[in-house]
Amino acid sequence: MTEQMMNVGAGFSQAQIRALAKAKGIDLNHLPSKEELDQRTIEMAKQKLIKQKQSWFKHESLYSGNVELEFTFADWKPELQENVAQAKAIGNKAFKIAQQLSTGQEFNVVMLGTPGVGKTSLALAILNQLAKSGKTTMFVSTAELLKLINDKFEDRSLTGKIAEIKRAMTDVDVLVLDDFGTEGGLKFNPVHKDMQELMYQVSNARVDFKNNHAKGSTIITTNNTKAQLKLMYEPKFIDRVFPNNPEHQLVFSELKGVRQV
Repeated sequence: MTEQMMNVGAGFSQAQIRALAKAKGIDLNHLPSKEELDQRTIEMAKQKLIKQKQSWFKHESLYSGNVELEFTFADWKPELQENVAQAKAIGNKAFKIAQQLSTGQEFNVVMLGTPGVGKTSLALAILNQLAKSGKTTMFVSTAELLKLINDKFEDRSLTGKIAEIKRAMTDVDVLVLDDFGTEGGLKFNPVHKDMQELMYQVSNARVDFKNNHAKGSTIITTNNTKAQLKLMYEPKFIDRVFPNNPEHQLVFSELKGVRQV
């Protein structure tokens, strides 16, 4: 029996200690060493810090109508689509991307398709998977962000909130920009100048220019083409967030709008 166990057991007889250990399923002949206990304490502290960081980024997220959304890969139902094969393929591709990002790879992702085909759902599933691996994640409805920016002119207290959201968007491991482009309207009008500046500054901060590599990952879901997005935003910004690698593009071309997907 180790010295620390003897100290803990002061005031108890050896028989009582053994009986208590047996009841709790503890093998007194194989107790962890001080070093092992210290390592466990360190790991617990690390996990607590990760949970705190994840909670903060989740708090800074912006959802449409302020209704938090959740979705997992288990919720993806390809059979709801007429083209089951493509729905399965897209789900598998999204899962593969989640696996790659969870191992430390950093790249941007775009999900293209008409409304209701499941872009947001799979983006949320990726975030859910990455949170399990310890990544910090954040979801931002660009329409809600634009609404905040417009409202700040009547409510100056929103300026601080927008600054906090911007900081979170800059620092988070994986950022989802949902329904990107809807803020430009049906005619693809240029987006509000303040929105343009915020998005450009965030995208700049999420690039390692020295090594020409992404810092963190940005996932955009959009109903628009790259050319249409360039009518709304500075083309350099779109080129920066829009991945060229086909493996990082999910095109929902043959799927129909099914909100349950």
